[in-house]
Amino acid sequence: MPKTARLVVGFLFLLPAISTPAADPPAAEKPAEKPVERDLIVAPVDGGYEITFDVTETPELKEWVNAKLKPACVTWYPKIVAMLPSEGFEPPKKMTVVFLRNGRGVAATGGTRITCAYNWFKDNLDGEAAGAVVHELVHVVQQYGRARRAEGGGERPNRNPGWLVEGVADWIRWFNYEPENLRPHPNPEKAKHTDSYRTTAHFLDYVVRKYDKDVIPKLNAAMRTGKYDEGMWKDLTGKTLEELGKEWKESLK
Repeated sequence: MPKTARLVVGFLFLLPAISTPAADPPAAEKPAEKPVERDLIVAPVDGGYEITFDVTETPELKEWVNAKLKPACVTWYPKIVAMLPSEGFEPPKKMTVVFLRNGRGVAATGGTRITCAYNWFKDNLDGEAAGAVVHELVHVVQQYGRARRAEGGGERPNRNPGWLVEGVADWIRWFNYEPENLRPHPNPEKAKHTDSYRTTAHFLDYVVRKYDKDVIPKLNAAMRTGKYDEGMWKDLTGKTLEELGKEWKESLK
């Protein structure tokens, strides 16, 4: 055999064996997940409004929603709209009340969506449950931040005090929706008009009855446009907020 041929043969024997990897088997296709079928109760409301109650996670509450909550909301949403008017403002036409199995706290509102915590509601169906949703409906109508942005431009809006925002919602709830025998009675030794919720609601009711029956819609209109400031109290009642607070506290005694 020629020398050149022997070299080629030797070279071939030194090459490592090369194997071609087998192609991966095709991945098994996952079956498409079926969308969750929502359990919704849709309630038309006078004035062209609509409230949707979502009990998908909490079917146990469906009977209560139909029997008590829906009638309360259908009746009170237009009333809340009428109680909180302001020039050029259009309240939301559609909103949703969702009950969450693992929700925390009591209830909260973001825009036009109200979320309710099942664990609290199931224990309060015969008590404060419906009123808690009425309180949240007030927040849907208030639309303070959204209404201000919708106007577009303008000077930087004033910040609305949280105690007053919640106080207005609880004034509508406790001094209009709830029966009179359930109205709050703040402790005169500890109560402050800025304590928020039902305590502030009691303070607001005092001002409404003694000074100006339209003080709530006036305060609401200012907060909705970002023009609320503490000086409004003096303009509306002739007394400062601090003076009104002290006077109200004395009345509790």
